[in-house]
Amino acid sequence: MLNHLIIASTLLASAQLSLDDYLARAIERGVPLFNAGNPGACAAVYATALEGVVANAGWRIQAEEQDNLADWLQMSAAIADPSERAWAYRGLIDRLLSNEPIPAVELADTVTLFDFSDPNDIEPWRVVLDGVMGGLSTGEVDVENGRLIFSGETSLRNNGGFSSIRARVPAGSLAGYRALRIQVEGDGRTYILGASSQAGRGDSYWHRFETTAGEAITVTVPITEMIRQYFGNPIRGRLQPSQVAGLEFYIYDKKAGPFRLEVDRIEAVR
Repeated sequence: MLNHLIIASTLLASAQLSLDDYLARAIERGVPLFNAGNPGACAAVYATALEGVVANAGWRIQAEEQDNLADWLQMSAAIADPSERAWAYRGLIDRLLSNEPIPAVELADTVTLFDFSDPNDIEPWRVVLDGVMGGLSTGEVDVENGRLIFSGETSLRNNGGFSSIRARVPAGSLAGYRALRIQVEGDGRTYILGASSQAGRGDSYWHRFETTAGEAITVTVPITEMIRQYFGNPIRGRLQPSQVAGLEFYIYDKKAGPFRLEVDRIEAVR
């Protein structure tokens, strides 16, 4: 798959090509791959080409239409079946070739992922502690008065120091949205909002936020600006909203002691 992306980038990313020629080359590369039984590689070629259209301000596409195209790319990337994904991308390419406008994606400005008004909203959340690495921190999750309560005590013994809770969300459900917004009340410690893809254990994307004891705050985090972490170490990489498949809260501030974070609401916003 990576080789196809490299080939596509090399052959397609030429500023001297007209938009029509640029897209025609994408089709020339993609169709044989699809016909050879590799629709995933075809989809990757088409996606690379369309990302180039979004990034290039020199063609006939207006800024608003580029934004619309970026949203449709996210929606298409969330399609699990590679054949359907390739056809979704091809539909966007055909629209561009025929000079048809790219319509705006019809999505609500915000979508509520969790509001904890139902005690059953706690069911997807599970606790993960530093005990997996020998640490002695504690943590638990509960719902009180319409709020998720994440509480416990961090310990620095045995190289520990973190406690976390995590929940899965349907893969692709954040396609078309750009940020996560949380309403929380903390205890004066620093917390982490995390998001994960389906890439695997230990690979997630973080945003740290400060709290003031007893003060309710709203935190809005652009998903593509979250910092990729691998077992707590920052590495290169960027998460697209359509790839989000899990949400996390961490306490990992290198301090020992009790903690309590109350979460009112978690939303995705455009």
